[in-house]
Amino acid sequence: MRAPNYPLACALAEAGWNNSETARRINTLAKQRGHCGVAVDRSRVSRWIRHGEKPRAPVPELLTDLLTRQLRRPITPDHLGIGPSRNVLIVLEPREHHALATNAAAVNMPVEHYAQALLRLALTNTTAPRS
Repeated sequence: MRAPNYPLACALAEAGWNNSETARRINTLAKQRGHCGVAVDRSRVSRWIRHGEKPRAPVPELLTDLLTRQLRRPITPDHLGIGPSRNVLIVLEPREHHALATNAAAVNMPVEHYAQALLRLALTNTTAPRS
């Protein structure tokens, strides 16, 4: 089981949509665009949020288009945690893993999420324009 998808949950809450409303909107837009194989229901949306499942194409595109319109700002599948997976394997020494796990527990985060946050912070700090 994957971790909950908090970015998606927050975006849907900001839009004011529950799982049923989200599913209805996706299905309507899919039909308008000629995607006859799309049939999303509230339980599927719930699994995306609660279990971190990722919807299959074309749903990520449909959902981001809907939320971009509703929230009046650009939304991408990556913003919602439903973009394509890009796994990276990092081998840690036992003491490094222990330190990572200890710090993650201190901030009440799963180790994987804590490691992702650290990596994103490091990448942001190294790719930012320097004065």
